Amino acid sequence: MRIAILGFGNVGSQLGRLWSAKGHTITAGLRTGSKGADTAKQLGISVATPEVAVRQAEVIALALPWPAVQPAIAALGSLDGKIILDATNPLGTDFTVIPLKAGSAAEEVAHWAKGARVVKAFNTIGAALFGDGRFDMFYCGDDTDAKKTARSLIEDTTMTPIDVGPLKNAGYLEHMAGLWVDLAVRQRLAGAFGFKLVRAQ
Repeated sequence: MRIAILGFGNVGSQLGRLWSAKGHTITAGLRTGSKGADTAKQLGISVATPEVAVRQAEVIALALPWPAVQPAIAALGSLDGKIILDATNPLGTDFTVIPLKAGSAAEEVAHWAKGARVVKAFNTIGAALFGDGRFDMFYCGDDTDAKKTARSLIEDTTMTPIDVGPLKNAGYLEHMAGLWVDLAVRQRLAGAFGFKLVRAQ
């Protein structure tokens, strides 16, 4: 697939590395002078302006800090029909989840990116753990085909995709991320850890 990754920090670069290894065509959508450009080049990933990267892409992975999301989307023009994988978390400076009018970051993204097919994914654990097959990756959305694409891209990271329903459930995943961050940042739980859904036999 042709995938544009907006933001190339910890989350974006890890997704780029994993997906490019599976043969997907990745473009890092970055502004001139972005620190992520050097990382992208080291990984052999092409760099373009966000507008160009998105225009050529089938899927957009949104991996920006939350305050940068709305202006970034506004600058992109029409995203009608595009699949957006929203990996953002609306965290404040104290690492708690910020209450949002729409209910979740993903629902805000869907409001700002009119006509786009938004799926919440890749937000519940630290990016360094992406690709660790011991963990599940939870996702949700309202568009069946977009969710199939998200599922496939999660499988490409070796993690197990867990469909948790419609986009309105994205808030649960964002609070799940808030819990992960709280445990990790405040050292309540040492070492690498993630989440897994365990079914009774």
